[in-house]
Amino acid sequence: MAIFGRNTARQRLKRATRQALSAPTFDTPPDATPWVIGGLWPAELATVTLGTAAVAAHLKNDLQRIADSANERLHALRHADVPDFARRAEEVRIIETARTYAVQRVASTIRLLRSAKDDFDTDPAIPKITPEQVREVDVIPTPVVEPVEIKPEPELVRAPEPPPVDRRLESVLEFVARQEPGLRWAVGERADGTIVLVTDLAHGWIPPGVAVPAGVGLLPPARRGGRVGELLGDVVRSAVYHPGDPFGGGRTATATSLEARELPRVHDLGWKLVEATHWRDGLPRIVHTLAKAGAARTGVLDAEVDVLRVHSDTARYQLMAQYPDVDAALLSNCLLLAATEAIVLSDEVSANYHFGWFEALSAPPASQWGTAP
Repeated sequence: MAIFGRNTARQRLKRATRQALSAPTFDTPPDATPWVIGGLWPAELATVTLGTAAVAAHLKNDLQRIADSANERLHALRHADVPDFARRAEEVRIIETARTYAVQRVASTIRLLRSAKDDFDTDPAIPKITPEQVREVDVIPTPVVEPVEIKPEPELVRAPEPPPVDRRLESVLEFVARQEPGLRWAVGERADGTIVLVTDLAHGWIPPGVAVPAGVGLLPPARRGGRVGELLGDVVRSAVYHPGDPFGGGRTATATSLEARELPRVHDLGWKLVEATHWRDGLPRIVHTLAKAGAARTGVLDAEVDVLRVHSDTARYQLMAQYPDVDAALLSNCLLLAATEAIVLSDEVSANYHFGWFEALSAPPASQWGTAP
C-alpha cells in the first residue's frame, strides 16, 4: 500500500505540473504564482493537525518564496531590452525552473509525512514533525524515450559519420545539461585527447548533485572570467549548451565517477571546515555542529542529515535564481554546505572538492588571477 500511495502522489504532482505549464507562454501575467505552485499542495496536508501544523507552515512559506523569486525575475525581464522572442523563451525557462523546485519541495514533504506516520500512530499527542525535519528533495525521474531506428534507403549515399569523440562531446554535454538545464555548460577535447567539462555558474565549479561522466575532467579551483566556452582553455573541439537548447531524441546509459572531483588533499580539511562554518553569516548553527561531527566521524542522525540537505537545497535554489550574476557570499555558503554534507556522509573526495573551491574563491583575487585554467 505504501508503494501505491507514493506512486499516486507522484502522479498528482506530474499531472498538476503539466496542467500549470500548458498555459500559453505569450500571455504571462505579472504574477506567475498560479503557474509556479498551483495544484501542488499535497492531499496529506488538506487537513492540518497539531502534528503537521509546523511542517505545513514551513512548506507554505517555502513555496511562496519560490514563487516570489520567479515573479521578481519576470518583472525584471519585462524591463530588459531584449527581443520579444527571447523574452518569451526566458519567461518559460524561469517559470519551468521555479515549478521544478516547487515540485521537488512538495515531494520531499510528502516523503517526510509518510516516514513520520508510525510516530504519529504510536503517540499522536506528540507532534513529530518540525520545520527543521523537512527531508531531502526526491527528484521525479523523467521518462526515458527510446530512440526509433530508421534504416536508410539502399540507394541513398550516407554522409560520413562524425568522429567518435564528437559524438561523445555531445553525449557528455546532454547528460550534464539534463541535470541542470538552467545553467550554461561547455565540454571540450584537449590536444592530448582528454575531455574537460565546465559551467559558468562559479568559475568552473560543478554543483553537488550533478553526476559527472566517467573519464571526464573538471577544472581545478581558481577564479576565471569569460564566456562559458572560453573557460575550457585550449581545446581542439568543443560543444556548448545554453538554457533552452533542445536535447537529442533519446538517452544512453552513462557511467559516472567521483574521480573527476579528486583534488590535492586540503591539509586539516576537517578542522578548516569547522572553523569556516563557525558563526558564519547566513549559515544555520546546525551546519557548524554537523561539520564538527563529520570531521570527528562521530556519526549523526538521519534527521539531522535531512535538515542539512534542506538548508543546502534552499541555498542552491537561491544561487540558481541569481544566475548568472551570483552573490559571492551566497556562493561561499553553498560551497560550505556542500562540503559539510559530503563530510557527514563520509564522502571525503566531494568534501575536499567543494572546500578546495571555497578556499580558492575566498582568497584575495590578486593571488588567483593569472592561474591557468
